[in-house]
Amino acid sequence: MVATKEQGHDVVVAVSAMGDTTDELIDLANKVSPDATAHAREFDMLLTSGERQSMALLAMAINDVANERGLAYEARSFTGSQAGLITDAQHGRAKILSITPERIQAALAEGAIAIVAGFQGVSKETKDITTLGRGGTDTTAVALAVALDADVCEIYTDVDGVFTADPRIVPTARKLSVVAFEEMLELAASGAKVLHLRSVEFARRHSLPIHVRSSFSTLNGTVVKGSIDTVSPHGDLQPGEEAGMEAPIVAAIAYDSSQAKITVVNAPDQVGAAAKVFEIIAGVGINVDMVVQDSSAARAGRTDITFTLPRNDVERAKKALDLARAELGFEDVDAKEMVGKVSLIGAGLRTQPKKIADFFSAIAQAGVNIQMISTSEVRVSVVVDDDEVQRAWEAAAARFSDVAVEKVSYGLDTNGDTPEIVGVAHDRGEAKITIAGVSDEPGKAARIFDTIADSGINIDMIVQNVSAKETGRTDISFTLPRADVKKARAALADIQAEVDFSDPVTDEQVGKLSIVGAGMRTHPGITAKFFAALAAAGVLIRMVSTSEIRVSVLVSADDLDRAVRATHRAFGLDSDEEAIVYGGTGR
Repeated sequence: MVATKEQGHDVVVAVSAMGDTTDELIDLANKVSPDATAHAREFDMLLTSGERQSMALLAMAINDVANERGLAYEARSFTGSQAGLITDAQHGRAKILSITPERIQAALAEGAIAIVAGFQGVSKETKDITTLGRGGTDTTAVALAVALDADVCEIYTDVDGVFTADPRIVPTARKLSVVAFEEMLELAASGAKVLHLRSVEFARRHSLPIHVRSSFSTLNGTVVKGSIDTVSPHGDLQPGEEAGMEAPIVAAIAYDSSQAKITVVNAPDQVGAAAKVFEIIAGVGINVDMVVQDSSAARAGRTDITFTLPRNDVERAKKALDLARAELGFEDVDAKEMVGKVSLIGAGLRTQPKKIADFFSAIAQAGVNIQMISTSEVRVSVVVDDDEVQRAWEAAAARFSDVAVEKVSYGLDTNGDTPEIVGVAHDRGEAKITIAGVSDEPGKAARIFDTIADSGINIDMIVQNVSAKETGRTDISFTLPRADVKKARAALADIQAEVDFSDPVTDEQVGKLSIVGAGMRTHPGITAKFFAALAAAGVLIRMVSTSEIRVSVLVSADDLDRAVRATHRAFGLDSDEEAIVYGGTGR
């Protein structure tokens, strides 16, 4: 940063706590109070002291260097509140409403380097110190860059950039020179730890390039940039909501009436089953769109695999699968030719669960039943009957007023005829909850996810497969941070009698694995290749969810490292040399 200043640039730095400082503060709090997090205001006040130590010490070190070199500048440190970072009042997970950086601008005008404590702000309502949650310093840096109209935001971390996989697990992972915003959103949402999800959402929303670099070298890293939808970022706000800098963008409500749905019924829930299904589909040249698979809570060892495809390919797909029924060991192929897909598209959906709940609620209020659900970081899609697509789309468009509406499926495939897998991401921090025996009728999913949203829980993958014909009931599964499982179960217990479902089943021993890149939807062999690699490695797929640029699976936590390496190798992402990995982490 001193070198950057000497090159004539204005410099603002957002810093994290040093080393294990935050963990040590948490341990100290737990020694004082048996339930330290219950003291939300004081807990935030304590945790922010780690960043304040870093900012003051760094300013002292820079000033000593300047004095030694006889340089005519200084470093000045600022807390989040002094930097003008205004948030809502949610302790531990505050969202940024605005930044008023007058003191930072004044320091820059006087030639100083501004050092800002990351991870923190001050609430607009109560004037209390707040923390932004995990990844808060990345988010602070991007927000300051936006507020100060910076040319670029550089994020310094413990690796040289964004890699095709975690180089700690795959030593031959390759560094990427450029990654599109949408791809980085999917990578971050799928567990890539180099950039936090909220910081990427923020940068994409404001079209700010991010340069990810190593703290230990001067090498160029990875630039994250790309086009952004030109929509009003606050068009979908409702009365009483405030348009903060982190308000989610709802870019479009899209629908596609050209789809059909096939379910491979009661297939063996064993290694290689999904791979064989999609190898057959790829073998006859059929492009699939949504794919969902979830182990049935009622049928041990069996599962349904459902996917959507172009309507004119149904007979060909059904015939190919029927020929392999004995080999694959499934019960039946259930085809429904007249379905449509309605999608909510935009940035920030994963960290704004109320928007997802509102989408489901609007469709339910229109009297439309949801048959399938699949999610990604930038999209939530539902499958409904063909004759209900228009009504569902109109209801959702009315709920999210002043946004674009589209009559075609939304795609991010921008790579022509050549599919390109950008990278493999994984996440060990998630758990899975399955709500079994939900009555398959309008409003049930909306009620469930509205309850989860009201509890302040961010959900990731959502899968709802087709309902059982004999019962008219379905299972809905979703993943969430492992730390939120207890809170989610308590919230679900409050509505169990009202919604009428069986006791939720929780699995905390899972890991998520994703492949991310353009061209997947138009190249059916990609999904088959992914599943085949897992099967060859002896990895059982527990759950599947897809988007236009991502395929995610849940596997056993014990299988995750093996699955990452097998997938990375299968897609030819290994480099000839091992990646250099540095130690240390930041918040």
